[in-house]
Amino acid sequence: MMTRIETLSLQREVVLLYLAEKRENRARLLTELMDIDDELEEIEKAEE
Repeated sequence: MMTRIETLSLQREVVLLYLAEKRENRARLLTELMDIDDELEEIEKAEE
């Protein structure tokens, strides 16, 4: 079973691939990327 950090990291990679390959929905993808990064940052702060 994957941890939340692993799941978010995988999801982040998928979003980055979509951004590199596709021009449509860039705003939605960028927003999703920012949300993923924010959640990863919150998890890292909570672990400190």
